[in-house]
Amino acid sequence: MLQKLLDVAARNNKLTKKIVELDGDDFTFWHKPMTIDEYQQAKAKSRNPEDALEAAIRLFVNKALDEAGRNQYQVDAIPVLQKVLPMEMASKLIGAMQSDETEEEEEMDYKSPEGSVQTGKPTNK
Repeated sequence: MLQKLLDVAARNNKLTKKIVELDGDDFTFWHKPMTIDEYQQAKAKSRNPEDALEAAIRLFVNKALDEAGRNQYQVDAIPVLQKVLPMEMASKLIGAMQSDETEEEEEMDYKSPEGSVQTGKPTNK
C-alpha cells in the first residue's frame, strides 16, 4: 500500500500554471500540489500560527514558481503582500494557488446566454 501512495504522489507532483493579472500586469506562476507538511511549516513560521492569512502568504511565497520550477518570490515579498499591496489584489494572487482553474480551463467555451443546445436537435431561432 505504501508504494501505491508513493506512485499516486509521484503522478500528481506536476507543475500547474496559474494565470493572474493584477492591474494590467501579468503575475503568472506555476506551483506543485501543497503537502500537509508544507502547510504546517508555513503555519509554524507565522508570527501567529493561528493567522490563516499570514500562513497563506507564506505558502504562496514558498510555492509560487517560474516555469523552470524555481522560486519566483523570496521572504522579502511577505511584508509587501501583507502591508503594501491592497488586500483584494493580494487575495487574488494568493487565492489563485487554491483555485482549480488552470490555463487550459480558462480556454474553455462559455455557455451562450441563450441557453444550452441539445445534440442532434435544431434550435428555435
